[in-house]
Amino acid sequence: MKWITALIIGAILAFTLPMGLGGSGGVWMNGWTSWGTYRPIPGSPGFLFSVPVFLGAALAFRLFFNWHSD
Repeated sequence: MKWITALIIGAILAFTLPMGLGGSGGVWMNGWTSWGTYRPIPGSPGFLFSVPVFLGAALAFRLFFNWHSD
């Protein structure tokens, strides 16, 4: 898997996971998972981006699929 593909999948997960768990008023922002989660558009009620999920997912997908393809 190329880096760009891993980054795109990580970005998709970084947007959908926080929004899927309730957005800014849900479970995601009331626990420890709110660390590293930002609102890319100020004033947006539910549009969130999680930097740790983005980096972790991109790295995990890249490592797993490169190891798996050898």
